[in-house]
Amino acid sequence: MIAEYKELAREIIEFSRKQGAEQVTVTLGSAVSFQVEIREQKIELLKDARSTGVHVIVAKDQKRSSVSSNDLRIEVLKPLIIDTLGSLPFMGEDPFYCLPDPELQGRAEGNLDFVDPAYESYEASEKIRQAMELEQKVLKLDARLNSEQSYYTDSISHSVYADSNGFADGNTKNIFNIGISAFVEDHDPAGINTARKQTDGWYSCNRRYHKLDSLDKIAEITRERVLRKIGAVKPKSTEVPVVFSPEMARSFIGNLAGALMGENVFRKHSFLADKLNESIASSEIYLMDDPLMPEKLGSRYFDSEGVKAKPLVLIEEGTLKNYMLSTYSAKKMGMTTTGHASGISNLLLRPGNVTEQELIESVKDGLYLTFMSGQGANLTTGDYSRGAQGIWIRNGKLAEPVNEFTIASTFMDMLRNIHMIADEIDDRSSILAPAFKVEKMSISGA
Repeated sequence: MIAEYKELAREIIEFSRKQGAEQVTVTLGSAVSFQVEIREQKIELLKDARSTGVHVIVAKDQKRSSVSSNDLRIEVLKPLIIDTLGSLPFMGEDPFYCLPDPELQGRAEGNLDFVDPAYESYEASEKIRQAMELEQKVLKLDARLNSEQSYYTDSISHSVYADSNGFADGNTKNIFNIGISAFVEDHDPAGINTARKQTDGWYSCNRRYHKLDSLDKIAEITRERVLRKIGAVKPKSTEVPVVFSPEMARSFIGNLAGALMGENVFRKHSFLADKLNESIASSEIYLMDDPLMPEKLGSRYFDSEGVKAKPLVLIEEGTLKNYMLSTYSAKKMGMTTTGHASGISNLLLRPGNVTEQELIESVKDGLYLTFMSGQGANLTTGDYSRGAQGIWIRNGKLAEPVNEFTIASTFMDMLRNIHMIADEIDDRSSILAPAFKVEKMSISGA
């Protein structure tokens, strides 16, 4: 499949050049996905989907235009390309657009293990059975539990990038995902949520089917996460230490990544603009983007411009060392691309040397943060304010659940006040973050 797509991409580039394009990029591929959703042992959704697509950018005289199509036949694409080239005189000039330096393009060495060799052997009936069995296991754990949805998904994709520099390469990747969302009716008279539903869940995600968590593990974690919300109360407004669970740590680091992207930096939409080589965080913070981690979900051999992938240190012992740059943002800033036209790869916050339990035990009075909502992460000003849920910590132990409150601080204050980082990473995402403790944040509650 990859070889066929590479040949098609070269044909598109050759045709575009003959029609007068000076620079051409082609991204094309296909994907097959399976999805089943179960509720009360009935199939609510069953989907086996296939998709294809191609995106072509042509440029001439510092002007560019693009065309996309779901039809990969060259006889269909040729008139579309001709029409796209015909629109170039009406486009504005952009002296910063260009292809990458060919010397920076290439395929990184090594085997990143994108594909489960047995992917094609897994039967749809078994995937459906797994989702149904997961729901059964959750409901058997506690009579109070109800199912919102049990699900299983997987997909495999084949993609190629090529350009008029002569670069052409591609990859095949697959992913598996299984999980469940459940709820309980909250009838605790001491809580503020009587007669409301408390909802939570868990999932497992991996490039290898046999490395997915067991159904028993997913079910038990789901039971614990749902039932611990019963009797939630609204906390008093105060300032306390906050322990970010691994999921919430991932959310925070994901927001921070936006401020490190070159597109936001050169537009001055980042609070980290003009702060290279400055201390912005505690000395315990070491953040890097590493695309060369086998089997991880964000790994890649090259970015979406064909630039060879390599690890990049972003924050070292609290000092901002690099931004993540595409060719365009790098040229805007007078710098060199870091191979991040695709955004982050595997964004890794280096683990510390304490357990998550020890983080909790270090707090006399504070919050264990389990959920955030809202759009209160302002990358331009650096302000941070989110709706939240969690569990209150008293004398180093988890106590009552809390909700309907807001946590607030700034990115800079939070980064400078992270002084304990746990030793275990949640790797179900391309953001690899352990739990950590922020020494002080504002809680706006009762």
